[in-house]
Amino acid sequence: MPLTAPLPDPTLSAPDLPDARPAAPARRVPFASPPNITLTTPASARPAAASPASTTFQVSLFGLVHHRGAFLLVQPRRPILPGGALSLPGLTLREEAGEAVAETQLRRILLRQVGLGVGELRLVGSYVGRGSEDGRADSRLYLVFGAEYCSGILNPNPAEVHGAEWVAGAELRERGVPEWLLAAAQAVTALSPAGGEARGTGGPLGFLRRR
Repeated sequence: MPLTAPLPDPTLSAPDLPDARPAAPARRVPFASPPNITLTTPASARPAAASPASTTFQVSLFGLVHHRGAFLLVQPRRPILPGGALSLPGLTLREEAGEAVAETQLRRILLRQVGLGVGELRLVGSYVGRGSEDGRADSRLYLVFGAEYCSGILNPNPAEVHGAEWVAGAELRERGVPEWLLAAAQAVTALSPAGGEARGTGGPLGFLRRR
């Protein structure tokens, strides 16, 4: 008996074939732009900015005492201020002096070195020099305070100064004092009430005392 292949069932669907119909046009979707984004680098990851080099100062205080047109000059045993043998009574602030008021320190040193009390202290000069006395600072800062004589008799302390004397303002240049001291004396004179010229050697103030 001959074998015959079964005929395809016309009710069966044909295999899936690509749709020959033209594709529908793609629908356009509005494009939303992304939000603005700012990129930041964490502070810990940023390179450290180079900090400017700081300068350390050693501070010294001095009193320019004025009375009747004269100024008190001393010959210190250990000069601090530049400019020759004639200088001003004063001190260099130490680390342990940090809790004390600078004005109080200067008043005490004036009493200790020359035995005089003064009135109001006013800054009349500030000067900077290189290096420091103990090598712990980069520079020296000299602060000069002018003040009127108030009380006491000139009595130089031999442990601190070789001598002390009152010098008339008109004679300062003749005595060879440095320019910074001349400028400070002029500032003191401008701030002080008008007064007569210094009297001669002697008198209650002891205008010339040497040890």
